[in-house]
Parts: sequence; C-alpha cells; structure tokens
Amino acid sequence: MSVITLPPAFPVIGLPLVAAFALNAYQSTNVMKARKAAGVKYPTLYVTEAEANADPKKMAFNCAQRAHGNTLENIPYILGVFAFLSLYHPKIASGLFAHWIIGRFSYTAGYSTGNPSGRMSFIYKTSYIGLIGLFFGSAYVAITESIKVFT
Repeated sequence: MSVITLPPAFPVIGLPLVAAFALNAYQSTNVMKARKAAGVKYPTLYVTEAEANADPKKMAFNCAQRAHGNTLENIPYILGVFAFLSLYHPKIASGLFAHWIIGRFSYTAGYSTGNPSGRMSFIYKTSYIGLIGLFFGSAYVAITESIKVFT
C-alpha cells in the first residue's frame, strides 16, 4: 500500500483556491448587476447582436456574461494542472494560479465595461505566465515522475 506524503507547504494551495471562489463570486455579481441594468430576463444567456449594438447596457451584459463564461470554460483545466503541480510544488503552483486569477479579475473588469477590447489589459496578458507555467510545470513533473516509475 502506498502512502502519499504531502509537502509541508501544501496548505498554501488554499489561498488561490479561495481567490478562485472570490473570482467566481465577483463575476457572478457582475453578470447579475449587468442583467438587471439591461433588463434582460432569465433564462436569456445573451441578447442578440442587434440588441447589444443598439443598447450599451445590453452590450455590457453580453460582455460580463462572456467574461464569466470564458472563465468557467477554462477553469477545469486550470484546476487540474494546479492540483497536480501542487502535489509536488505547492508554492510554485499557488503563485502561478494566483497570477492567473489576478489576470482574470482584470479581464472581467475590462470586458464588463461593454467594450470587448477592454479585456486585453496588460495585467490580463501577463496572466498567461501563470497558465503556461502551470501547464509546463505539470508536464515537467508528469514526465520526470513517470520516468522514475518506469526505470
């Protein structure tokens, strides 16, 4: 029977996990406020392009909804590589995930203005460091640890 020993720094991974929860709450609140301001009734996910172009509040709603949707589409993969990397390098994984989350806050704030190009802030662009770091860090650990298993 194998025993899993977690690194002493493992509890630090709770910090970006709490931040991810806060990100979701921020994005959800953003969408709810934009929905109310634009008068978009449930269960409408997006207004038509014509409606959005005619009403800045409806465009802002679509943008806020898209920012949240984009995060929801990506976070399962991010959480997967974060979880894997954190088993071996919790501080590095936490820093990279936190960097990605900060970028998503910036992405959401910029996108939710109703100007889609506002999502591409410098802070958001640097969040790719977190994403790429998590991916390549996980790939490195997976390869090196797999080699140990097979040799």
